Amino acid sequence: MLPDCRYAMLIGSLPPQPMDLFGCRLPVISRIQLDRRLALLAEKDAADLQRIEGLLHWSKMQGGDDADIFEHGRRELGLIRSDFLRDIVAWRLELRTLLSALRRRQAGLQPAPGQPFCGFGARLPLIRHNWHKPDFGLGHALPWISQAQQLMAQHQPLALDKLLLQLNWHYYARLNLGHYFDFPAVVLYVLRWDLIHRWATYDGELAVARFDELVEAGLAAVQAELEGTA
Repeated sequence: MLPDCRYAMLIGSLPPQPMDLFGCRLPVISRIQLDRRLALLAEKDAADLQRIEGLLHWSKMQGGDDADIFEHGRRELGLIRSDFLRDIVAWRLELRTLLSALRRRQAGLQPAPGQPFCGFGARLPLIRHNWHKPDFGLGHALPWISQAQQLMAQHQPLALDKLLLQLNWHYYARLNLGHYFDFPAVVLYVLRWDLIHRWATYDGELAVARFDELVEAGLAAVQAELEGTA
């Protein structure tokens, strides 16, 4: 079976996802059922999807510091064969880097001399240079940063989590235009499924309890963003 036909069959077998993330009580399909559909993926595409999900779920990594996380991510990112999909992951990794910087600065931490703040994305030099600014000088380009910073300062984890979930949801929706029955469409479906699942299983009390821990976290701990309850 040709890949295009295979993926048209796969996408056609999946129930449509809702337009509104926060209107969902449960995913429209279980992960077990989704994985059964994903068995149709070609071997190399299945490997890329596994790599993508692994990069976006760092909680599976144990004992890594910021440098380990960065090196692992850089190496795995380079193995993704599609430029389009690589850009999606790179965007998420940069988002995670920005959140890590916000949380560390909220905790009053400063980059250690000789050990500059590390992470992903072309904005790292601006983050380092503008560490003293609430939005790292990126507020015009990334308006959500100022809002996220304010929610952290006001100790509002639920509102912060909803902001981040919505940010990712809209990003995936924009990228999905033009991809309907190909492998990128499958990947975007899986990533949106994950957002729905996380919101459906959100534990607000646990999020509040973890908030103080997160503001002290480095890059290695910011897998909590959009994982489980965040």
